[in-house]
Amino acid sequence: MSGSDALRRDLQEVGPWGQAVALAFRFLFFMVCLIAAGWFVSNFHQIPADSQAVVMRFGAVARVKGPGLLLAWPRPIEQVSILPGAARQIELPVRRFDDGQYLASDPSFSSDRTARNYFLNSDELLNSGFLLTGDSNIVHLDARLFYQITDPADYMVAADHVAAALERLFIASAIATVAGRDLDSILVARPEIASLGDEVAARERLRGDLQRAVNARLDALAARGAGLGVAVSRVDLVPDISAEAKRSFDNVLVVSQDADTSVAHARTLAQYATQDASSRKDRITTDAAAAAEETVSEAKAQTASIAALGKQSQDMSRSMLMTRLYYDRVKPLLKAAGTVEVLDRNSTVRAILPEATGANR
Repeated sequence: MSGSDALRRDLQEVGPWGQAVALAFRFLFFMVCLIAAGWFVSNFHQIPADSQAVVMRFGAVARVKGPGLLLAWPRPIEQVSILPGAARQIELPVRRFDDGQYLASDPSFSSDRTARNYFLNSDELLNSGFLLTGDSNIVHLDARLFYQITDPADYMVAADHVAAALERLFIASAIATVAGRDLDSILVARPEIASLGDEVAARERLRGDLQRAVNARLDALAARGAGLGVAVSRVDLVPDISAEAKRSFDNVLVVSQDADTSVAHARTLAQYATQDASSRKDRITTDAAAAAEETVSEAKAQTASIAALGKQSQDMSRSMLMTRLYYDRVKPLLKAAGTVEVLDRNSTVRAILPEATGANR
C-alpha cells in the first residue's frame, strides 16, 4: 500500500474536521520550518569592498571580517556591524568652534566657510571658539577632521563616543598648538611679512602639527586601554580672526597701501629730479668743455708767435737768436724815446740823435 493511499484512508477515518485540523497542523509546521530557515540565514551578509564587519557574540567582539561573504549566527546570538574600511576617510566637522561666534543676520554672513564673519560675544562663555595665540592675539579655527578606523574592535566599544572624544581631543590639541605660535604663523595677518620664508613654512606646518598632536593623544588613550580605534589622517583648517580685528587689520592695510603709494610717488619725483639734474650736468659739462676748447684755441693763437720763434730757435745759433731778440726789443724802445744819447766807453765823444732821427730809426 502506498503512502498516499494510507493518508487518504486516515483522512476518511477521522472525518472532515479531523482532516481540516491535520492540514492546518501540516501548514503551520511548514511555516515554522520556513521561518526557522529564514531566521538561521538572517545574519548572512555580503561585505562591500570598501567596508569591514565586526561580529559581536552576546555583546563581546568575536571577530572582524573583511570584504566578502560573512556567515554569522542569527540574532541575538551574534550581531554584525558594518563599518567603513581601513582605507576610507570619515569626515568630522568640529562644531564647538562655531557656537555663538557668527550671526546669520549679519549682511556679510555666508554659508561659505571662507566668507563667515566671527564676532566676539558679550558673554565670555560663548567665546570658546576663539583661541589665544602666543603673541596675545585671538584666532578662530574652522576645522574638519578626517579619520580612519584602525582598530574595529576598539571602535565598536567606543562607537557612540568617538565623535565627541575626537572633538575634545582636537580642541585640547588646538589650544596647545596655537598658544605656541604667533598670529602670522597661523594666517596672513600682515601682508608685508606674509611672504617671509619662516612664516610661510610655519603656516604650512600648522595642519601637520595639529594632526600629530591629536594622534599623540589618541595613542596615549590606547596605551591606557581606552583607545578609540581611530587615527586622524588629515586636518582641514581655515583660520580666521574676529570681525573687529579684521576691520583693524584692514585699516592698517589701507594706511600701508597709502604709505606705499606716497613712497612710490616720492620715488618717481626723485627720479624725475635725478634725470633733470643729470641733464643739466651734461649740458653744463658740454658748455664748459666748449668754453675750455675755445680758451685753449685763443691761447694757442696768442702764443703762436712765441711758438714759431721757438721753432726758429731750433735752427739758429745763440748769437743770431740774441741779435734777433735785441732788434725786436730795441726798436719799440727807440721809437718811444724822444732823445737818445750814444756813449762810447773808450772816448769822450757823445752822439746825440735828434728825436726825429731816433723816431725814424
